[in-house]
Amino acid sequence: MSTKSINNTTNVKKSSFIYSHKSNKSNKNSGISFFILTILTAFLVCLIIPINVKAIENKKSNANNIYVNVIDNTMSVIKCFSNESQSANNEDVSINSFNLNNKDVIDSKTKVNNSNVNATLYDPDLKGILNNAKPRVLIYHSHTNEAYATSDKDKSKTDRSGDQTRNVVAVGDVITNSLEKNYGISVIHDKNVNDKPNYDKAYQNSGATLAKYIKKYGKFDLVIDLHRDSVVNKNEELTKINGQDVAQFMFVVTRQNPKYAKQKKLVDSMIGISNKLFSGLINKAPILYHDYGINFYNQGQSDNAMLIEVGTYTNSIFEVKNTGNYLSRIIAEQLNGKK
Repeated sequence: MSTKSINNTTNVKKSSFIYSHKSNKSNKNSGISFFILTILTAFLVCLIIPINVKAIENKKSNANNIYVNVIDNTMSVIKCFSNESQSANNEDVSINSFNLNNKDVIDSKTKVNNSNVNATLYDPDLKGILNNAKPRVLIYHSHTNEAYATSDKDKSKTDRSGDQTRNVVAVGDVITNSLEKNYGISVIHDKNVNDKPNYDKAYQNSGATLAKYIKKYGKFDLVIDLHRDSVVNKNEELTKINGQDVAQFMFVVTRQNPKYAKQKKLVDSMIGISNKLFSGLINKAPILYHDYGINFYNQGQSDNAMLIEVGTYTNSIFEVKNTGNYLSRIIAEQLNGKK
């Protein structure tokens, strides 16, 4: 190879190096320009976004998210640019997220207001002639000792009690007195304790009681096994009617019992009456379905048998007694109302 050839080769390599160096420098300047442009864009977004946010102040939670995202992105870009300036020859750029403390975020919780339903409790047009010789309604309690709180201040959470002034028997008394006094509907209220001493035999014991009354009186217009629920938070089963706190109620049915079709028709009718007269009184899930239960919960003995749960054990006795008054009106509408 000649000397001239060697010199030409050397000149080519020098030219390539100079071009490569200029190209890298140009790329670096372009990168810096890109980051500056990005920061300016983010800054303009920060100025524009609040104007749009003010137009939708009623959506505060969304506005909060917009601010957080804008700040987050802007800080990330600034961090990225800072790293680029400090390490110009380093190709990896570290981006740190921007974290907010809990106190920096506005917590907007929707409060649910319990609406007060104004409704007429009694209707004198529903009153009939009381005939004690032919009782129309039978009320009994398979779980007789299911109890309620003695007051709003009672924090004992005692869910069972033999004191019949604070258990489901007390609710049965309210329904009985109201039906007979206000509507002329004769009631048998059986207060026999069926869940002691053996709780597991409660439905067996109450079934024998029911069979005894059916044998003696024949068909009843309504047979109610009165219970209460076991929900911990009473507010899940509480409404307000005429300014009073009233526990909600619900039905429990067994679909495989031979009387189910007629019972379901009766239950649906009472649900309709409740919704028409006292909105919110019946539970949002008005029927709890079982296929069999324990001995069909004795619902196989009568076309008009039903199990009703009133409130829960954390409801006060006063709240469930209020329910008893409204339930008596529903029953009166069902039995004495115009068909």
